[in-house]
Amino acid sequence: MKQYQDERTLQVRNRIYAELMRIMLCVVVLSFCIKTLYFHMDLAQCMTEYILMILAPVYQAVRIRQTEVVLGTGKDSRRRATPLLLLLLLIPFFLRRSEIANGNFSSLLPPVVFIVLFLAVWYLFSHAEEKRAERLEKRYDAEDETK
Repeated sequence: MKQYQDERTLQVRNRIYAELMRIMLCVVVLSFCIKTLYFHMDLAQCMTEYILMILAPVYQAVRIRQTEVVLGTGKDSRRRATPLLLLLLLIPFFLRRSEIANGNFSSLLPPVVFIVLFLAVWYLFSHAEEKRAERLEKRYDAEDETK
């Protein structure tokens, strides 16, 4: 006998799983930052966190494209994400402030390179998603007109 689930129950369950994923990813990023910046561990010692930080967004991007859904485009979503993004990007500078005070600016090169690359990829991905949203909207409008 097949059991049917209420749509609201499924939405709440999916929202809980999405929140859990965000929390777990934040813990992984925090762990990576603490290990690399505070304990001065190299990448080989933080490989698990590094792989998870890379694969989680890649998996999300692939699944979003597979389901032909566009999430988080537009100025409103960027405005909501910007404060958290800036805070996360400034953490390396706060953790290395003693090295900066001693005049050791070479320790800032890896975080600065990461921040520049991160922002460039974020901008390119956001721009590509906006274009994809427009294409999908046109396609769905054309499908609706033919029916």
